[in-house]
Amino acid sequence: MSSAKNDPQTRRSHPSRRECGSAGFTLIEALAAFAIVAVLSLVVQRSVVQSRLGLVAVEDRLGAERVMRSLLAEPVRLRDVGDGGRTGTLDGYRYAIRLSALEVPLPEAERGDGGRCPPSTGGCDAGAGAEDPSQRVRWQPLRQDIEVVTHRGVSLTLETIRLGPTPPIQ
Repeated sequence: MSSAKNDPQTRRSHPSRRECGSAGFTLIEALAAFAIVAVLSLVVQRSVVQSRLGLVAVEDRLGAERVMRSLLAEPVRLRDVGDGGRTGTLDGYRYAIRLSALEVPLPEAERGDGGRCPPSTGGCDAGAGAEDPSQRVRWQPLRQDIEVVTHRGVSLTLETIRLGPTPPIQ
């Protein structure tokens, strides 16, 4: 007796894919492949969007840093010290520069005999004991704060000390 598997009539009534000439995919296989491709494209799209946002943030920060460097390269203006600073816009970035004079006493070793300042240094304190204006100190230390606000609203701050001209004696 032969089994049903080897029976030629059973094979004819249930033909396999190869016998039918259908070598394609089933609907379930196609839907599964489509779902996998959709999930992968979503992951790639999110990473591209995040990369683009990161690039925009970096370009914004670099632009603000360029503005800050250009403001730092400008010479110190006396009227900014008197007014307490200035504000403005440069390349689309808002900035504020604040200047304040620093009182830095020189050590006693800098002073000459009798407590007077040596003439070669131009004086120890601005105008102190110097009758001759040429002996007066012409520079003073200034605290400079530069704040630049990026387009995204992030504030970058730089604090430094610079030498600025002393105001003229009136």
